[in-house]
Order: sequence, then structure tokens, then C-alpha cells
Amino acid sequence: MMLRSEIFVFSMLLAVITYHAAQAQPPIQVYYNERIPYATSAEKGSVQGLTASPVASALQVANIPFEWKRMPFKRQLITIKANKKKACGIGWFKNAEREGFARFSDPIYQDRPTIIILRKGNNVFDGHQTVKSLFKDNSIKLLVKDGFSYGKYLDELIEKDQPSKVVVVGSSNLEMLQIILSGRADYFFAAQEEAEQMITSAGFNTSQFDLLSLGDMPAGNDRFLACSKQVPAEIIEQFNKALRETK
Repeated sequence: MMLRSEIFVFSMLLAVITYHAAQAQPPIQVYYNERIPYATSAEKGSVQGLTASPVASALQVANIPFEWKRMPFKRQLITIKANKKKACGIGWFKNAEREGFARFSDPIYQDRPTIIILRKGNNVFDGHQTVKSLFKDNSIKLLVKDGFSYGKYLDELIEKDQPSKVVVVGSSNLEMLQIILSGRADYFFAAQEEAEQMITSAGFNTSQFDLLSLGDMPAGNDRFLACSKQVPAEIIEQFNKALRETK
């Protein structure tokens, strides 16, 4: 039978071995897209924000080696789907297609209800109080990013109702807002948290746009850490446990 002192020493050795084994593993690449207030580069290579900060804290608590890598969302999607390296993206929405190629963590953040951004004085929205009403009006053009998810409710509604839309590939917030001002599209969906900062950081004035809340918009979407299948399920569980501890 082991003495208490021996048990203590054994436990300490096991902890040290586990820690060094984790450190010996190549770090997981954690992808982010510069996006105020969700993820913003900070000093000494760190990243902060509504989705970045809880991810960094949980990874550190779980002793999971990682390194930040800035990457456009479309490329994140392609890289994680290719499953050639241990990599994760922060702030993803979860849907059935993505669950087919990625492992998802527990929610890291929940958005406030989605709103729409439109050009100030665009009167085509008069009389429309719901998303469903907008989608039935083919004279109003929705601006969407190719491969982008707007959450389960909107994704399913877009698929079902097939609203008139303009699809762009990999456009920045600046380009999205320019398209709205030019009249090539009428509106796009955005999170309340970032709408005004999106406009001002792109160099525009908030008076050039209207932010509209719609009556049938559900509670905000959950955002997740999404990882390639190269990241073992056990690592995701370790992350989830640390995430619960740090909330």
C-alpha cells in the first residue's frame, strides 16, 4: 500500500509529465479575422475581444498549446475543411454542413439579436417589419457573403424563401458598406455588437446608414470554437471544461 507521501509525489510527477507532454505537442493554430469587437490584435501577439478572450483564457487554463494566426474567414473554412492540420477558428456559427467536417466546442459567446444595415433614406423598407416580409419582396436585394452563415434561423429562411440577393466573395466590411451606399444591394445582416463600429472603422459616418431591428428576429446566435478533425475530441472536452471554469 502506498503511503500518503508517496501518493503525493506520484501525483506531482504525473502532473508534471502531463504538462510537459502537452507542451511537447505542436501548437494548435487558432484562426481569427480582425473584427471589432469580436477579435482584435493586441500587444505581444495576443488577440482580444468578445470571442477571442474567452478562447484564449480556456486554452491557457487547459494547458493546450496554441498560436494565433490571422486569416480571412473564407480561407479558414477551406483550411479546416481540408483537415490537414490541427487548426481551429473562433466565433463560428454552427450548422449541419459545418458539423460534417468540424468539431465544435460549447458556445463561447451569444450575440444579441441580429439587425440589418441599410442606406439612410432607402424607403423600400417602408411597411416591412419582419424578415419574412422582406424576403417576399423581390424588389429588395439582400447582400450576402458566399459561404457565410447568418445563424440557423436566417440560413434556413434564406434557403426556404430564396429572397432576391447579391452574393459577394470575401468582401470586407468596407466593401459591403460601399455596395449598400451604391444601391447595388439594399441591406445586409449584422450583429448589434459590431454594427456602429463596423461603419466608423470603415471610414463612414453612422448618419449615412440606418440600423433596423425586425420583429421576428430570434435571440442572438451562439458562437463557437470550430476545429478540424485533426484536433482530437478529447482536446475539445478539455477546452470545454476550462471554458466552464473561466466563465
